Amino acid sequence: MPVDKYEYMLNTWGGFYNKEYQDIHGESRGLHYFDTENDRDNYLDKLKLIEVNYNAKHLMFTVAEGFHTRTNVVAHRVCRHDGKFYHTKHEFWPCYSYNSALYHMEYKWYLGFNDYPLGEDFDYDKNQIEIIQEWISGAFSLGSD
Repeated sequence: MPVDKYEYMLNTWGGFYNKEYQDIHGESRGLHYFDTENDRDNYLDKLKLIEVNYNAKHLMFTVAEGFHTRTNVVAHRVCRHDGKFYHTKHEFWPCYSYNSALYHMEYKWYLGFNDYPLGEDFDYDKNQIEIIQEWISGAFSLGSD
């Protein structure tokens, strides 16, 4: 949900959050929001120090800032089968890069593999499904690719 506030976002994930390390450091993976760039950078420095001190490899992260940092990026697809239309979507985290979302949509999101507009039991190989539209919506950070 967009907010009327300029925020500094940090998104974290990776082996740093495996159970063996999570039990030691107790930090949470995912989206973290800060009022200032300095607050975000200080928190990230703290995580990096934990990573080194406990050999908690690997801390993965992205940073973004702006009014859009709570708006997810979404890949959409509309298919037609037997005269009916089906809309599916795949959500990415906020500020996911446009080019990464496009790559995922074109090369990693397949009907009958990880996109099931007609259900998982439907035989996608034997039936004709026409892709009518695909698009990406959301808020992107410029220069993040």
